This record gives sequence, C-alpha cells and structure tokens, in this order.
Amino acid sequence: MSDQITASFDTLLQQATQTSAQYLRHAKRDIDELFGDGYAAKNPSLVAAYMQTAAADFSSSTQGKILGASMNTMSDAINTLSNSVDGIAESISNVATSLEQ
Repeated sequence: MSDQITASFDTLLQQATQTSAQYLRHAKRDIDELFGDGYAAKNPSLVAAYMQTAAADFSSSTQGKILGASMNTMSDAINTLSNSVDGIAESISNVATSLEQ
C-alpha cells in the first residue's frame, strides 16, 4: 500500500461525504447504545462532538502515518548521501596518498 494520496479532488470530496455519513451512523448507534434509544436525536451537539472527535482522530492518525513514511524516505536518502560522501572522501584520501608518494 502506498502512503501517497493519488485520488482526484472529486474522489476525495465523494469520500468525505461517505465518511461523514459513516461517522453520523456510528455516532447515533454508539450514543444510543450508551445512553439509551433516542438520546442521540435529542442531543445533536453530542452527535456533532462525536463526529468532530472521530474526524480529528482520523486526521491526526493519517498525518502521523504520512509523516512517518516521509521521515523514513528522508532517512534513507540521507544514508545514501552519507555513503556517497564517505566514498568521495575515501577517493580524495587515496588521491592524496598517491600524490605524496
């Protein structure tokens, strides 16, 4: 699975509405299970808070996953660069040694 988002803006918009609908269904079900049938309908601010919490959690988890993958990629690139610099330094040292002889 790639950590890059390749979906179009239209697809992302469609997915956003599907996700909101899913959050809403889960909010109603979970709140009513916890506080009794009909509690979610009588407390729309609790439903909204549930949905905001779910969205914030997903957002931070997604950002963490992407940042972690980016950091791994940068770490690999830095290691490659470091190995290249070490190779150049060794070559320069060999040339200097040869010139001294």
